[in-house]
Amino acid sequence: MTRLVIDPSNVVVAVLFAIAAAPGLHAQGSGSLSGVVYDPLGGLLGNAEVRVTAASGNIVRATTSGKGAYSVTGLLAGSYQVAVYVHGSRQFSQDGVAIAAGQTAKLEIHLKDDDQLGAIGDTAVAASVIANRPVPNGPTPRFLDGHPDLTGVWAPTSKVEEGKPEMQAWAETLFKERLANHMKDIPTSACLPWGPTLDVPVIFKFIQAPKTIVILTEDVYPYRQIHMDGRPHPTDADPTWMGNSIGHWEGDTLVVDSAGFNDKGWTPMPYPRTEKFHMIERIRRPDLGHLEIEVTVEDPGVYNKPWTFKMASTLLAGEEIGEYICAENNQYAGHAR
Repeated sequence: MTRLVIDPSNVVVAVLFAIAAAPGLHAQGSGSLSGVVYDPLGGLLGNAEVRVTAASGNIVRATTSGKGAYSVTGLLAGSYQVAVYVHGSRQFSQDGVAIAAGQTAKLEIHLKDDDQLGAIGDTAVAASVIANRPVPNGPTPRFLDGHPDLTGVWAPTSKVEEGKPEMQAWAETLFKERLANHMKDIPTSACLPWGPTLDVPVIFKFIQAPKTIVILTEDVYPYRQIHMDGRPHPTDADPTWMGNSIGHWEGDTLVVDSAGFNDKGWTPMPYPRTEKFHMIERIRRPDLGHLEIEVTVEDPGVYNKPWTFKMASTLLAGEEIGEYICAENNQYAGHAR
């Protein structure tokens, strides 16, 4: 199993075949958009999300078929942004796609895989393939104390609800710069962790014990401890990349409170954070094969108010995480630009 790490701004090449624009019809009526999405190897990419965004901000979504085809209808004549998301990560964005009344525009999209931070094959496309494996059926396994047993290897998470962060002006500017600069300063490019949030396409493993739950990941920082023995957060600890996590059960929900972070991580990816960053995770295993994670983030140095997003994962039965090696102070030359 290869490690999966993604630069969410992977560059793509789109071939725009025929965008017909009939003069005089742009102000009225509706048209449509269709095409095919190809993976980096030229294969037809199914289950990718296509988002068509109007100048007003309205978004129409479609999902590619098993043969990579998509179709969006009922679009008012005008100019649109077309984006493709794979496993919750944007892999393509094209502005100025013209839709003419009564006509169908054609947009063929070829994703690229040559701007990554990890090993060959470490992409959101690969993560999507893993996440689409058959999901085991059965009841929720239980630990000795009766609580759900989270133990297992889990597929990269996918976003269920993205939430609406309201960032302060400086944070909004930095966030946009990171995207515009192709994430070139991402901590992992220098063998540093971005943070504990399971919001990037890497597989991970839960190991559950009575007083500690450990999360292992195929990532720069390979482990995370959740203390379950009732201890509070330390009052005099130095801020760290991964913070300090304490947990407790509320019925069948594991509630994890994390604090004590430094201001260097990108948490959640690729948002900035300060030492005031605080995160609450609510983790559920409703059955054998599914994991649900709700994350509430607050950081008065970055956000105007707390915000919440939701993720989901599926069990990778019979799988194991692989070893991750990162040379000390290793620099990814492809991002030194």
